[in-house]
Amino acid sequence: MKDFETFQEALDAHPSYSSNLSRSMSLVLDEFYQDLRTVGISSVTGNGCTSFFKEVSNAVKEYYEEYVPHLEQLRTIIEKRKEEEMDAQLKKLKVDRGDEIKLENEMLDPQQTTNLPPSFSNYNDSDDDQSDSEVQYEESTTAEASFDRFIGLT
Repeated sequence: MKDFETFQEALDAHPSYSSNLSRSMSLVLDEFYQDLRTVGISSVTGNGCTSFFKEVSNAVKEYYEEYVPHLEQLRTIIEKRKEEEMDAQLKKLKVDRGDEIKLENEMLDPQQTTNLPPSFSNYNDSDDDQSDSEVQYEESTTAEASFDRFIGLT
């Protein structure tokens, strides 16, 4: 498992589909087995059990000292990213709803907010006597006339 050349020779001795697959994956396997700890145990006599349990306890110690802190660090990074993404989505929602959009001349005063975007901050509605339905009707007839001119009906 730890000698790349010996592994290649063993694969060459038995040509088959699985050996061809293993040969193509042998570099990956070599990298995998390079850091893998092994312990020999006799199933008949039980020799090597103490070294096995010693390696298991070392692996447990390594898990709690190296792997768990790394996982906690990744977890905090992921939670921070989720919070940032949620804040960004909330800001987009507020802008879409029209909440808390500051006018250009009120940027210095954080207490004043409005629902109007800055482009409509100085809008002066002088035609208060005209109803919304009349405005919509005028817009629709203008759009229809424009479309008719486009397709050449009039």
